[in-house]
Parts: sequence; C-alpha cells; structure tokens
Amino acid sequence: LEFGPGHTRMPKKGFVVPLQYREGSTYTGVDESAAGQRPGITKQTVQLSYGVYKTLEVKLSVEYCGYDQSRPINEKLKVNIVLPEKWLDNETPVSELRKAFIKAYRKKFPAARLATADAAAWGLAIKDESMLVFSKKKVSDDAIVTKVFYDRQEVWAMAEWDWAESEAELKRLRKVIVDDLAHTMRHIRHGPDCITPVTSRRQLVPGQSYIVLAGWYKQQCCIVAPELTVSDVKAYLHHKNGVRMPLEAVDIGIRRENTVKILDSKLTMQQVFEMQRCRSR
Repeated sequence: LEFGPGHTRMPKKGFVVPLQYREGSTYTGVDESAAGQRPGITKQTVQLSYGVYKTLEVKLSVEYCGYDQSRPINEKLKVNIVLPEKWLDNETPVSELRKAFIKAYRKKFPAARLATADAAAWGLAIKDESMLVFSKKKVSDDAIVTKVFYDRQEVWAMAEWDWAESEAELKRLRKVIVDDLAHTMRHIRHGPDCITPVTSRRQLVPGQSYIVLAGWYKQQCCIVAPELTVSDVKAYLHHKNGVRMPLEAVDIGIRRENTVKILDSKLTMQQVFEMQRCRSR
C-alpha cells in the first residue's frame, strides 16, 4: 500500500477513498488550535487618563522539559518572559530571547546538561501543526521575535539530544499510524454516500439502524446498514470534513462507564451492536 497527497494505491477489493491532506502532512493529523494561530506581535498602548498611556505587556512562556512536556524530568524549568518595549520597537532576533532564558536556567540548574552545553547545541522551538503534542519545529536564531511568535505563545528550549529523541519517537509513531491506516483502508467496503445524516425527525423509522457520533466539537446521528464497517464510518467522517479530519487521525469508540473502548476498524455495525448487547446482559 502507498499513501500520499493526490496518490492512493489500494487493494482491488473495497471502495477506494481519495485521501485529503494539507500540504506537508505526514500522517499525524492537523491540530487546528496550532494551525489557526498566526505569528505576529504589535506594540499596543492604552490610555489610562488624559495624556497618560501604558504599553500592554507581551509575554512569552519559555520552557525546557526535554523533548516531551508530558514526561517528567528533574531539571525542568518554565519562565514567563515579558518582552521589553525596545524589542517591540526594534527588530530583535530570537537569539536575545534564548539568552534571557538560558540566564535564568543556569541560575536555577548550574550543573545541568543544558546549562553547560555549547550555544550551538540547543535552540528554541514552537509547536507545529501535528496532532502529536510533543512534535515541534525549530525557530531560527536570526528570526525576528515580533514576526515569528504571537503573544502568550508557548516556546520550548530543545537541545540536540532532545531533537534526536523526538525524531526517533516520531518515526516509531508514524509507522504505527501508517500501519493502522493501511488496516483501515483494507476494510472500507462502502462509499460515504451509504451513510445518511439524520436532519429530520421523519427519518427516524422503527427498525432502521442508527449510530450517534459524539466527539470533537459536534454530535450527529446517522442512518447506517448493519454490514457497514467501522472503517466505512471513518471514511465517511474524512469525506465530510476533508483535511480537517485526516483518516489516520480518526478513531471510533464506544463508551463504557468512564472509559472509551476503541473499536477495531474491521468490525461491522452488527458486530458492534452484538458486542454492546452481550455486555449489557
């Protein structure tokens, strides 16, 4: 199997789903909260009283936590840095922000690996558009602070060894994702037009099969056939939402008390129904 933007080679059996991606997507989905932010900081002033003005604070959060902020490390530090007015008035390079952070870091952890590292061995990074929370992109030292960041943005310090660990983990996870994507596509049996969204109460007919899809930012009820697979439902969601919901970023699960069980993509709606019915007995 081969997958890519504008390029899909599928097994002969089953419905062929044209995959939709943002340019540069690498099987990790798109985090809309990151993709929707636009860099750029402008100096803003407010009038406190007649003839008295105040410049609004612009703050950046700079943190060192290894390559993954969810994994605890002993020498972790987060510093909120208020940008000086002269940085807002003049084109200040990112290297100045880096100097401000390492000064605080060395004061807190003078013997830490990052504190004793050469300046060329580490730099700053920001979150990229990947759904993987630890995935980041480098920020050049020569970039201008007011052009590359936005107010209240989270910035991370990353050393060479952190980037190496990050790339190794990304490589491992991409394989997991691509293998699961191949499994999903092998079990797509019907086109998205076989699933009908319920938009009127007249569509609620006794004896008809329905599923209620809840999650992300909306809820919808759809008419399905018992022979449709979980993969078919995933393909339907991808078809409806396009690049905002890549096929490999979609999981279908059923709620069990306070947990959610992720369903195998090859299961049919009938099998899911029977699985739920047996559990409720």
